[in-house]
Amino acid sequence: MKKWIWIVIAIVIGASIGGYAYARHSQNEKIYAEAMQRGRLQISNKKYTAAETSFTNALRRKPNDDKANANLNQTQSFIAAKDLFDSLKFGQAKSEYQSVVDTKKGNQLLSDRAKAQVDKIKNIQKNRKNYNKIYEQALDQAGDAQYTQSNSTLDKIFSDKSIHQTYYADILKKAEDLRDKNNDAISGNTSTSSSSSFESSSSDSNTNNNPNVNGNSASLTSSEKKAAAAYKGSNEYTVTKKDKDLDGKPITAAQISSARKKISAAGVDSNAMSDQDVRNVIKGAHKNGETIGQYVKAHY
Repeated sequence: MKKWIWIVIAIVIGASIGGYAYARHSQNEKIYAEAMQRGRLQISNKKYTAAETSFTNALRRKPNDDKANANLNQTQSFIAAKDLFDSLKFGQAKSEYQSVVDTKKGNQLLSDRAKAQVDKIKNIQKNRKNYNKIYEQALDQAGDAQYTQSNSTLDKIFSDKSIHQTYYADILKKAEDLRDKNNDAISGNTSTSSSSSFESSSSDSNTNNNPNVNGNSASLTSSEKKAAAAYKGSNEYTVTKKDKDLDGKPITAAQISSARKKISAAGVDSNAMSDQDVRNVIKGAHKNGETIGQYVKAHY
């Protein structure tokens, strides 16, 4: 008789433990499902940080769950991409948005929004490339003292309504500055020569190839002149023609001179850089869809 009593007790205890485990499992499943649903709703409402929290909570209830993991990683990438885009780092933002699109088992709405942003960035980069091409043409014209023609070229930028969007503020600013210099030159209100005011590409070749040489050689001592003449920057003599080109066109001395000023303004000593170092900065900034200042701060 006692044996049957112990059997009954064991059955009751086992049932209790099993029931508790089942109830706990069911509760976990419920909380997981609610967290996932909440995360999807928050994405729909563009509350991405809140969605990140929800997916994190879902993952705590079901560790290593593929769906929760995918949604969390996708949301975090979208947040990072948005921050980069708002900082005008278009190249990096596009890569992050693309990773959102490529996420398997992720949120389709988030993927669609990321795809739209990728397309938008491509258009922005295309416009920036076109605006910069026009600006460089105007800069070369100004360097050749063709101030009126330079202004006419700049008008192609100013007449485009898109130029006033935030994404092109840096290009608009430098175009307006160049127009002001052109107008000063046309009205005779500038006392500086065209080569110094507009960074003409026809400046002295020794100065162009050697960032350590001052354009005014009279200010150098004989020993400094000797050292300057003996300068052999390895970058300047080992690069190919392709390394010196941007979109198939040579990077001009005017572009290099302008870039040096921007590099220095970003807190980096441009005088310590060879001309090829500067070309690499110009090419890198162009590739990433960034200003020279943004590129330098991110990579130097």
